Amino acid sequence: MKSPFLAPGNVNPFFGTFSLLLALGVVLLSGCQTSQSAEPKPGWNDVPKILAQIVPPTFPEADFVITEFGAVGDGETDNTEAFRQAIAACNAGGGGRVVVPEGVFLSGAIHLKSNVNLHLREGSTIRFTRDLSKFLPVVYTRFEGVECYNYSPFIYAYEQENIALTGKGTLDGQAGPDHWWPWKGREEYGWVPGEPNGDAATARLYDLPEKQVPVSERIFGEGQMLRTNFVQPYKCTNVLIDGVTLIRSPMWVIHPVLCENVTVRNVRVTSNGPNNDGCNPESSRNVLIE
Repeated sequence: MKSPFLAPGNVNPFFGTFSLLLALGVVLLSGCQTSQSAEPKPGWNDVPKILAQIVPPTFPEADFVITEFGAVGDGETDNTEAFRQAIAACNAGGGGRVVVPEGVFLSGAIHLKSNVNLHLREGSTIRFTRDLSKFLPVVYTRFEGVECYNYSPFIYAYEQENIALTGKGTLDGQAGPDHWWPWKGREEYGWVPGEPNGDAATARLYDLPEKQVPVSERIFGEGQMLRTNFVQPYKCTNVLIDGVTLIRSPMWVIHPVLCENVTVRNVRVTSNGPNNDGCNPESSRNVLIE
């Protein structure tokens, strides 16, 4: 498995694009036919076949509670290392649930590994720190469709399989008019004229592919003001996101990239910042949103 982190001599390929997206909901299903006699729109006859291919991952009945790895739910203690250790132990032990109990757990970037279900119990909150250094080193990601290295998404996985984010808890990105959102460069999101913003970085990023600059040289992160995503599984297989609440995101909230067999259901998103798309699958195949 290639590392998603930028390191000397580590050049990730420019992945090809493939896409087959199935998004199901009451509105979409009711809109596919106007009457009993109307013919379904092209492609809808394939829905049962596609659904049969989308199977949520399952996990061993083993729990790794983050407080057993030193996590403290006081809203102030940095629990980044406790999350890392719990996820590593769960992965090494053959898989299961990394459990977040009741409390407010401050953390930096959380990177999931294969066969790990990050499960938030009712009354739990993962609150992501405003210390941007906790989302470094930069990782291989996409910003609005363009490959680059940037701040790690809050919940990130690269080339993993059988991963999940579940439960009745809340994930709080702490983005707002005084953090992340002003980088958009719009006054309605807290930016003050004359202050720096991410417009120049965004324009530069869009220009790099046109100049055929390799992805390994599209380095952003610290000082560039390029916002990150909230949840981004990248090139992963068998992904489940179920039941959680996500609030205050820097930009795109749920963003699977180059993934296959993805289920997103029963998710609540409350985030009214710039580019706060709730669920935005990209270049992925067999995706169910319900």
